[in-house]
Amino acid sequence: GNLLPHGGGIEAAAAAWRCDPDAILDLSTGLHPAGPPSWLNIWLREHAALAGRYPDTNGEPARSALAEALAVAPEQVVITAGAQAVIEVIFQAMGWRSMAIRTPCYSEPIRCAERAGCAVRMFASGAPPAADALWLTTPDNPSGRSDLFPPDITGVIDESYMPFSDRQSAALQTGVIRIGSLTKTFCIPGLRLGYVIAETDLIARLRRWLPPWPASTLAQHLLPALLPEADARDHQLIVARQRLLALLDQYDWQVRPSEASFLLARPNGPMPDFASRCILVRHFPEWPQLAGWIRIGLPGSKQDWQRLEAALTL
Repeated sequence: GNLLPHGGGIEAAAAAWRCDPDAILDLSTGLHPAGPPSWLNIWLREHAALAGRYPDTNGEPARSALAEALAVAPEQVVITAGAQAVIEVIFQAMGWRSMAIRTPCYSEPIRCAERAGCAVRMFASGAPPAADALWLTTPDNPSGRSDLFPPDITGVIDESYMPFSDRQSAALQTGVIRIGSLTKTFCIPGLRLGYVIAETDLIARLRRWLPPWPASTLAQHLLPALLPEADARDHQLIVARQRLLALLDQYDWQVRPSEASFLLARPNGPMPDFASRCILVRHFPEWPQLAGWIRIGLPGSKQDWQRLEAALTL
């Protein structure tokens, strides 16, 4: 069927739908609608020799560039192969035996916590239950809402969908580990580029669990070239999100407020047959409370917007 367990499963969707992967409009991931930077192909060709060099074990030059942009010390930053590389080991590294997390949510922290023997304490609203750590994704996935991390609590802020300007103004909190992905903002998921920001003692504990080469040489050298585009990309997201909200409102959909690169929405009538039009959206079979809701990313080109609107026209 068309219920795929995670966003971005282009190859699996193409096989299920018997179409070419390039024919799929992927609105399942929350990637930036502008696609990768227009200059990326040229940059990769010019820097292809970096593929023959081991990455710097400290993540340079990416680490220093990101530290400067986010106003922290380089020693408080670790460059990683996407935020997921940290999620996989953070529970073992920190020794947490219990974690509070608001649901429905991105389920990978739950999977990794349970694998590490960390008890997961889910809550739907209100104050988090007592636990060794709190996991807060802001903006939240899949709702898109933003929240502040409560004071005097240990845990993680996953800021992968946060506008870069908000990341720049975020303060480092005692006992709180910030993790983030740059693959959403710059639409480079194939290059796996993320980071951790935390106090140096927490960084040291995490690094003992990370591989010696945390991100590729190409990704580490690409990051400084990406950062000047961040503000413009933040603005593009706001414009596209408002456009999608207006489009869904035109077709009488219910939509949750969002500050992310996607909207959580449901039709007031039957669900459109996105699969027949080779449009990939995110369903949530793992969360029964989201039955009937889908997460829709932001189209990019004029043709992509037209394809989505055609699908909404039952």
